Amino acid sequence: MTDAAERLRVVLVEDDRDLADVTQLALELEGLEVSVAYNGREALSVIERVHPDVVITDLIMPVLDGLQLIERIRSDPALHSPVIAVSAVGSRLRAARDLGAAEALVKPVHPKELAASARKAWRRERAA
Repeated sequence: MTDAAERLRVVLVEDDRDLADVTQLALELEGLEVSVAYNGREALSVIERVHPDVVITDLIMPVLDGLQLIERIRSDPALHSPVIAVSAVGSRLRAARDLGAAEALVKPVHPKELAASARKAWRRERAA
């Protein structure tokens, strides 16, 4: 796991490649180590490989959407990481919270807010 001397490991799941690139760069500038996946299925393999401290996922994606991804992460102890859901659709955010997302944020999210939410979710998870 991460300690204060290490960078928080995050998997960012976003199907819009331009938005993923910009968000990855912004989060890295905030001091996070970011791996990117472009759909939920790809995210599962990245999560297994990286063992992130936090997963940040869009909710509306092809292949395996963010809600399905949250269900898979929450049901598999090997994948377990706190999840931050981001979406422009309020009903999806409520569903993400109901499935156990640590945070549910409305797009667009400022990178500083996203990084702060990731650190908060990670601290909460470690304290549990």
